[in-house]
Amino acid sequence: MERVAVESGIEYGRGQVMERGAGDAPLLLDLYRPEGDGVGDGLPVVIVIHGGGFTGGSRTDVGPVRIARGLAERGIVAASIDYRLGGQRPVPSARVDGLVEALPHNDLSTGIAVAVDDTLTAVAYLTEHADELGIDPDRLGLVGSSAGAITADHVGYVLDDHDIAGPHVTFVGSLWGGIYVPPGVEQVGEGEPALFAVHGDADDRVPVRRSDDLVARARAMGLHVEYHRIAGAGHGYVTARFFTQPVEGAQTSFDRLLAFAEAALRGSELVDS
Repeated sequence: MERVAVESGIEYGRGQVMERGAGDAPLLLDLYRPEGDGVGDGLPVVIVIHGGGFTGGSRTDVGPVRIARGLAERGIVAASIDYRLGGQRPVPSARVDGLVEALPHNDLSTGIAVAVDDTLTAVAYLTEHADELGIDPDRLGLVGSSAGAITADHVGYVLDDHDIAGPHVTFVGSLWGGIYVPPGVEQVGEGEPALFAVHGDADDRVPVRRSDDLVARARAMGLHVEYHRIAGAGHGYVTARFFTQPVEGAQTSFDRLLAFAEAALRGSELVDS
């Protein structure tokens, strides 16, 4: 297990907001890097996206921090990002116009489009600075919870259906998420990212059917899938028992996520479940 170095408050871009007049807001990330003998350049990287209903939450919340540290301890660079939130009155850029048009026209959809927009900015930053950061942007994962999972799901599986150039993503870790674009296009296709999903069947905020549907489509396309549908579990890290309830032997959903991420990013064989 590697030592972890953390660099906080890196500005990875800016995004338009209308709060207190028009302007650009800084977009920040915290970078978690493994340190130790044998740690070199060209490491895989995962973007960790916090939840909070697109109106709250932070890159420094306990859940994203624990995931980012866990990944770095396994030799994977993790970037825990903030994105523009509803109270800032954010404006999505033109590059996600296709997604804006495809989603229902409401505040939730604006939140999704803005978070997707900012995640793409984070990918661009990591790609541009790959050499100095010692990362391999071609081995990229996305992990999110709740709003962050919804964001990761749309980046990983939806953008290409709406003429948006998305990144090459190796795997998506979707914790109580799902896709909100109405059916009508393929959404999940052959050759798209492997999927790790967790969802409680008593979730009263994001219905478990969102993950059920995503998992079913991914399996139908022959993608590698690991799905933990937790009986009686609710929404969020605590009530979904993400860090505490064993789901495979003595391993929790958290343990399984780290193992799945490592296998996917290092090209090891993934076992569907």
